[in-house]
Amino acid sequence: MKQENYEFVRYITNATDSRWADSEEIKNAATISRINIETGNCSVGGLPIISDGRTAYVDDSDTHTLIFGSTGSKKTRLFGMPLINILAMAGESFIATDPKGELYDKTSGLVSAKGYETIVLNFRDLSQSDFWNPLTMPYELFHSGRTDEAISLVNDFIATLAEPQRNKTNDVYFIDLACSQALANMLFFIATATPEEANIYNFADFFSACSTPDETEIISRYVADGSIASINFKSVLTNKKADKTFGNVSSCVSAMLNPFVTRKALCQVLSRCSFDVGSISRVKTAIYIVVPDEKTTLHFLVTSFIKQIYEALISEAQQQENNELPVRMNFILDEFCNIPAIPDMPTMISAARSRNMRFFLMVQSLWQLRSKYDEDANTIKGNCDNWVFLASREYELLQEISNLCGNTYYKDSNESILSRPLISTSELQRLNKDFGETLVLHGRHYPFVTELPDIDEYRFKKYPPAKPKERELPQIVRYDVNAVLSEIFERKRPIPFSTEVYGEDVYFEKPDEEPDLEDIFDW
Repeated sequence: MKQENYEFVRYITNATDSRWADSEEIKNAATISRINIETGNCSVGGLPIISDGRTAYVDDSDTHTLIFGSTGSKKTRLFGMPLINILAMAGESFIATDPKGELYDKTSGLVSAKGYETIVLNFRDLSQSDFWNPLTMPYELFHSGRTDEAISLVNDFIATLAEPQRNKTNDVYFIDLACSQALANMLFFIATATPEEANIYNFADFFSACSTPDETEIISRYVADGSIASINFKSVLTNKKADKTFGNVSSCVSAMLNPFVTRKALCQVLSRCSFDVGSISRVKTAIYIVVPDEKTTLHFLVTSFIKQIYEALISEAQQQENNELPVRMNFILDEFCNIPAIPDMPTMISAARSRNMRFFLMVQSLWQLRSKYDEDANTIKGNCDNWVFLASREYELLQEISNLCGNTYYKDSNESILSRPLISTSELQRLNKDFGETLVLHGRHYPFVTELPDIDEYRFKKYPPAKPKERELPQIVRYDVNAVLSEIFERKRPIPFSTEVYGEDVYFEKPDEEPDLEDIFDW
């Protein structure tokens, strides 16, 4: 029971309003574990907070981390590379974005030696990449009766495709219609393709041949009225008579699909999966996503992959008795704000902790984070209990870090008590890069300045980079829309989405005259 007139003296502003944490406080924190780098094994993994290269004190809690550092501040060498090696020693899974391929070069040898299932999506060198089909997961969900989940994934994929177009204009009307048109066509395509045919190359080919008003209207007749596909077809066909409007919408979709039309080798890599998505949650898995950082053309694939894998992991966690993944998954997202915004990222980061997943987000500035996620940036920031600061010239970020560190008090020559920031914006800009000086805001502890070694100063066991798998690019099985429509017309297959709408298969009611499909579609 509370005492009357009890004063919470601890919270009264006084001369100890804020201060620096010392190393012993951090080492003895409940969230921190000590590991010996030289042994090559450890029971827990996490972000190094204190390290001399031989011994490291890591945060092994379920806390998310936000790492701020401008270009050249050594975010990857001080945190990204050591973190992956520590996770490999602990047997934790991870997904790492690797813009330059440096993470793979520095860590894949140790990861391979630890017996990891290693997956490399190498969009810089497609000949050394695993295969991943972004339509496989929604296809399998759709044909197993989990239609809503399939549509949600298709929506996310299309939204990611559309973001580069949204960034080019303030008028989103055509973009929104283009998303509706792409969704309607992709749902029809997924519903009618075989597993071997369901890939992005075939969809791009299908759309390029079926994108005029007349062709779109014919396709719309072959889906169940009242379905999501039908509704989206109708929303686009309201502009059928306005040829210019319809043409602009179709052009937007074509622009979204352009990367697949111009690069067949990329489409071959994306035509099937060389790994089992379901097994990622059950065995220790390392996934490197190598994507060119000098151009953004393929960055949307990174976003799509992360979103799909996250959804698969959430589904797997929900099937566990404790609602947690058997093996912890760590998302190490270097240059986080250089990829298109991940749909539902605030919700993802909020829900991940209780499912045994952690996010490590590396960004250059607050402005970059806000420009990508707008007001959702505050939710992302708020869900990261670890803030790590290396270097920046962005005043708003410097001011926020300084404010979070709080004030300290001192007496002047007249014995008057004055306050000043524990660390000023000017002092923040002078952290010593050569010594790996880093400011850490860890959980509810006082601010701490640490000196972290470069990856080359750690005593990890040395291994050469793992040799990438050599794979022959798969051949693409073509999809024939004429054959599909003829089969529906001849009642050899039910109308797509009829089960979704009517609860049973419904077959096409033939009109008086069969349309001449060869005249309509130019294949």
